Amino acid sequence: MENFTINGDKSFEENEVEVEEVLSTPLMSLKDRRKKILDELFIDIQVPRWDEPEIFVRFKPVSALKLNASIERRRKRGGDDWSLLANADVLVDSCIGVYAVMSSDKEQHLSLRPGAPKSPWTKFDSDLADALGADVDNAADTCIALYLTEGDLIETANKLFRWSNIANDEADATF
Repeated sequence: MENFTINGDKSFEENEVEVEEVLSTPLMSLKDRRKKILDELFIDIQVPRWDEPEIFVRFKPVSALKLNASIERRRKRGGDDWSLLANADVLVDSCIGVYAVMSSDKEQHLSLRPGAPKSPWTKFDSDLADALGADVDNAADTCIALYLTEGDLIETANKLFRWSNIANDEADATF
């Protein structure tokens, strides 16, 4: 039999090598678990006042860095609507996709791309603006067009802030 050394400290005969099973521990799969958590880290918020179809926006958590940058940029530009635009920017930045649900089939999430309900979801893009019949040329204005009142947009942003664990007091103080 042939002898060999493992880590230079013990000699084992080939037939006597013990195979140590790799036990699955929570620490061994953190990378995979983290990816799964991130993939599932979203919230679907219904757009108020839309029915038949109901419209939903799927959001990822708000980025505090992007939130602060948007607020600062909008505040510097000025105007009476800077706060509304900053809220729209947050919704745009956090948007994963916009989809419709018909009451006859609540499980099916349909695209709002004109003439292509089975296609990938829109975001706050020109396809959504076209579907809404909104004559706008940027994502923030498309977002504003989807929400029928300023209050609806701001309430959606507040729901997203709460879900993202950005305290209302922080968000209110910033706006």
